Amino acid sequence: MIIVTGTVKFESLDEVEQVTKVLIGRAQRSREDAGCINYNFSKDLEDPMEICLTEKWQSAELLQAHLEIVDEEFNTLLATAKITRAIVVSNEANEDRVLLEP
Repeated sequence: MIIVTGTVKFESLDEVEQVTKVLIGRAQRSREDAGCINYNFSKDLEDPMEICLTEKWQSAELLQAHLEIVDEEFNTLLATAKITRAIVVSNEANEDRVLLEP
């Protein structure tokens, strides 16, 4: 299993508002891709100009296949958005361990 996490900080709250629709669309499309277990963007509670990314994939191969799918809307956002900092990393995980469950 592959876990992807990341943060993207935007220049302003207006920029965050402008990119939100595109990020929602990206998440919705990505959840349909083979091997996607989870795919979410969320706003950082402490920094409203930062968006967090969390993904979970069945395998590295299926994540790579996802990354190779052309998404013009998302690619345009990455090329034109006023991003001041971004980092996205992946990690391998052998199993899930439930830490909290109501």
